[in-house]
Amino acid sequence: MHKSNSHTNGVKGITYLAWTINPEIGSYKEHFINHNYNLTVKLSNGEIDMPIEIAQDYEARPSSVTFDRYKTVADTFRKT
Repeated sequence: MHKSNSHTNGVKGITYLAWTINPEIGSYKEHFINHNYNLTVKLSNGEIDMPIEIAQDYEARPSSVTFDRYKTVADTFRKT
C-alpha cells in the first residue's frame, strides 16, 4: 500500500458517514492507495475500504453521495 494525502476531506467525510451507520467505526488516522487502486482507511480501531471515486464525489458535491454508497463503505469495517 502507498500512503496518500489526496482527497483527505472526502475520505474523512465518508468515514464520518460510515460511522453514522456503524458507530463501532473509529476515528480517521490516515489512508493508503491499496493494490486494487482503491483506498484503505486506517482508523483508531481498524480499517475500512472505499473507492477513490466516492471520496472525489464527496469533495465535489457531498449531497451526491447516496446512503447506499456509504453503507457499502461502512460494511467493509474490520476491527483490529
